[in-house]
Amino acid sequence: MKIKFNHIQDLSDARYAAAAMSEWIGFRVGEIPLASVQEIIGWCAGPKVTLEIYNKDLKETAISWCDILPVEAIECKAEDLAFWQEALPNPSYEWIAADTQYATVHSQPPITITLVDPKLTSPQTIKELQPEAISLNCEKETVVGMKNYDLWNDLLETLDIW
Repeated sequence: MKIKFNHIQDLSDARYAAAAMSEWIGFRVGEIPLASVQEIIGWCAGPKVTLEIYNKDLKETAISWCDILPVEAIECKAEDLAFWQEALPNPSYEWIAADTQYATVHSQPPITITLVDPKLTSPQTIKELQPEAISLNCEKETVVGMKNYDLWNDLLETLDIW
């Protein structure tokens, strides 16, 4: 099963994603500074660097991030896919079109990513669904330097990823 970690906030999330052998790590354009993204990916290898673009007003920012970062995938709303493919015409990008429950990776064959919230969905339920891939949201630290990965650990253990 492939894993995508969404809107990485800090190095801890990126390292956790790399340790979980995730396929993608996503950075939401405009959510954290470009310098922070550069620093995080400088310390973390493995997952595909993915830009998550959910605001067409950030077109110029997205273009500049693509020029600076080693971007391998672009995620956007399904209805905005054509817009972003025209704005960022790189044939090597993997395209991920998302709606509220699923994302589709435009590859051969296409991969469906199931959006999962470990707070609301039990690991056993996720295992029973047998998704091709899952997507997990990273959250900002509530206490600086402290994050609780217990729910993710339980989920990855149940899914036989750990």
